[in-house]
Amino acid sequence: MRRIRRLLRKSAETVSRQEVEDTNVKVSLFKNFVSLVGAEAFTKVITFGAFAYLARICGPAGFGYIEWSAAILMCASLVVDQGFSSYGAREIAKNPDDTGRLVAEIVSARFLLAAASFIAIVAFAFTFVRDESVLKLVLAYGLSLWTLPFLLQWVFQGHDRMKVVAIAQILRQTAFVAVVITMVRRADDLVFVGVAEVAGVTIAAAFTVWMYRKYLAGKILFRPVLSRRLFFEGAPIGMSQAFWVVRMFGATLILGLVATADDTGYFAGAMRIFIALHTFVWLYYFNILPSLSRAWVEGRDQFTALIQRSMRIVVLACIGVGVLWTLAAPWMMATAYGESFSNGSGALQWLAGAWISAAISGHYRFGLVAAGRQKKEMLTSAFGAIIVAVLIPLGYMRSGPSGAAAGVFAAEFVVLLSTWIIARRSLFGSHTARDQTNGRLFERAAETSR
Repeated sequence: MRRIRRLLRKSAETVSRQEVEDTNVKVSLFKNFVSLVGAEAFTKVITFGAFAYLARICGPAGFGYIEWSAAILMCASLVVDQGFSSYGAREIAKNPDDTGRLVAEIVSARFLLAAASFIAIVAFAFTFVRDESVLKLVLAYGLSLWTLPFLLQWVFQGHDRMKVVAIAQILRQTAFVAVVITMVRRADDLVFVGVAEVAGVTIAAAFTVWMYRKYLAGKILFRPVLSRRLFFEGAPIGMSQAFWVVRMFGATLILGLVATADDTGYFAGAMRIFIALHTFVWLYYFNILPSLSRAWVEGRDQFTALIQRSMRIVVLACIGVGVLWTLAAPWMMATAYGESFSNGSGALQWLAGAWISAAISGHYRFGLVAAGRQKKEMLTSAFGAIIVAVLIPLGYMRSGPSGAAAGVFAAEFVVLLSTWIIARRSLFGSHTARDQTNGRLFERAAETSR
C-alpha cells in the first residue's frame, strides 16, 4: 500500500509539474506575441503612413517604381538570408550553448552572399533600368545589403527574447519613416527612399549587435567561418523563403514586366496593404517557431496539441478578418492612397483569400520547418511560386489588376492544400502510426524476454 501511495504521489507531482510547464509556455508565448504585435502594429502604422505619403507625392506611376525597386531588394535580401535566420533560431531554441558558433557561421556566410547579391543588383540595374532616378533608387536600396548580416534578431528569437526583436523593428522602421518624411518632397526624390532603407537597417543592426555583446556575452568573428551543415540545413529554408518572395514581392515585379505603370501602381498599392496585414501572420509563427521546435523534440503528442490549440484560434480570426477585409477594401484603398487608386480595390478583395490561406497554412509550413522537414516545405513553396509566375500575367491579361491578384490567391490556396497533405503524412499521420507500431513491437519483445 505504501508503495502504491508513493507511486500515486509521484504521478500527481509529475502531472502537476507538467501542468505548470504548459501554463508557463502559454504565458511566455502570449507575452512574446503581445510584444511583437505591439511593436509591429506601431511600425506598420507609421510605415504605411510613409508609403501612403509617397503614393500621394509620386502618383501611381512613381509609386509603382518604388514598389518595383523594393521587390528587387527583397529578392536580394532573401539570397543574403538564405534561410539562416529560421535555421539559427531553431537550433538555438534546441541548444542555446551553440549561439556563439551559429552567429559566427551565419554572419560570415551572409557577408559572402551580400557581396554576390550587391554585384547582381548593380549588374541588373545597369542592364535593365533606363530611368536615372529609378537606377539611383535601386542602387541605394542595394547598399542596405551590406548591413543585413549584422541584423541579429534571429538570435534573440531563438532565446525567446522577443522584446529585443520588437525594439529592433521599431528602431528600423522609425528611422526609415523619418528619412522618407524629411527628405522626399518631390516625385524625383526617389533615391531618398533607398537611403531611408539603408539608415533603418544600419541602426537596427547596430542595436542587435550591441545587445548581443552585452547580454549574451558574445563575440562576432569577422574571419570566414563556413559550415557545410549550415548551407545544407539552411538552403532549403532559404529557397522556400525565396519562393515566398516570388509569390509576394515578386508578384509586383512580375506584373511590372507586362502591365502599364498605372496598373502596376494599383496592384502594388493593394499588395502593400496585403503584405502589411500578412506581417501579423508571419509574426505569429515567428513567435511560435521556437515552441514548435521544442515540442517536436519532446514528442509528437505535445507537438500535435500545440498545433491544434493554435489552429482553433487562427481559424476563428480568419473568419472575422476575411469578412471585414472584403467589405472594407474599397474604403481602404481610397483612404490610404486617394481616389486615384480606387481601381485597385478589386485586387485587394482577392488578396483577402490569399491572406486567409497563408494564415492557415502557416501551421503546416512552420511545423515542417520545426520538425526538420524543410525540404518538403520548400517544394510546396516552389509549386506556389510557379503558379504565381504563370497566373499573374494570365490573370492580368484577362481581368487587369484584379485578375493578377486572383492568381496570388490561387497560389496561396495551392500551398495550403499541398502543405496540409504533406503534414498529414510527415507530422501527424504515417510517422505517428509507425511509432505506435514500433511501440507495440517493443512491448511484445519485453513480454517475451520476461
